Amino acid sequence: MTSRSDAGWLRRRVGRELRTLRERAPERVGRRISTSEAATELGCTQPKITSMEQGKYRLQWRDVRDLLELYGATDSEKTRLVNWAKRSNEPIWWAPFSEVVEDWFAELIGGEGEAEREITYEHGLIPGLLQTRKYIEALTRASPVVNQQYHDLVVGLRIERQHRLFDDEYPLKLEALIEESVLSRPVGSEGVMREQFAHLVSLGNYDNIDIRVVPTSAGAHAAIDGSFILLEFEEFQPAVYLQQHPVVGARYSDEREVADVYTDIAKQVRDVAYSQEVSLELIDSMSRDFSG
Repeated sequence: MTSRSDAGWLRRRVGRELRTLRERAPERVGRRISTSEAATELGCTQPKITSMEQGKYRLQWRDVRDLLELYGATDSEKTRLVNWAKRSNEPIWWAPFSEVVEDWFAELIGGEGEAEREITYEHGLIPGLLQTRKYIEALTRASPVVNQQYHDLVVGLRIERQHRLFDDEYPLKLEALIEESVLSRPVGSEGVMREQFAHLVSLGNYDNIDIRVVPTSAGAHAAIDGSFILLEFEEFQPAVYLQQHPVVGARYSDEREVADVYTDIAKQVRDVAYSQEVSLELIDSMSRDFSG
């Protein structure tokens, strides 16, 4: 369990599991169970059951327990889901930044808080978890979609999100696959870039952080069409965050088929990337391009 649980994210996961178990009730208890019947079991309205399954209702763990009994859930499923339901009422760590957290981004940072491992591929910028404050500030000032009155909130959220890498008990394991061209793209001043490169080299010394550069010579590899983030969990199935234009949002999917595709894509990109040792040496040497 991490220190970055996200109530809304957990409610949505519990809701999806409840719906799946209800729909599979014929296999468990030998009959179909409607949302109306589930409501009768809890002594509530049918819309409440629907809202629970959609992750839009504040969960009571006893309600979750009673539904699991009705659906014929196993003991391990009951223990797991009741525990998630209890945790789903804890405070959200990013609440102070809620004004700048869109729904699609909430899915990512919520999942990131629960994940054991993250694989990120980036072809435009240094990955967010690895950016320095000055690099973030330069990006935010240059962005046409960031209202400058929220500049400090956006920067603060990005920095706070990075703390997941340094959790005292359960630090996030990160594998960052970065296009070589990203290292040549100046963001901010030369001093900003030198500091950013030094930061990457320093982060490479952490056991839970693996930074690999994808050489331009690799050509049209499996991920060339766009950036992505793959999250792997202990208790949940993998999820994928597909980055799109910030105005139209992004897609977050925990469908098994989608995760399998991107797990394979990540492997193919890893196969053409430099090792971490070579990558960090390259980053260190390229810092001289911004020496002035």
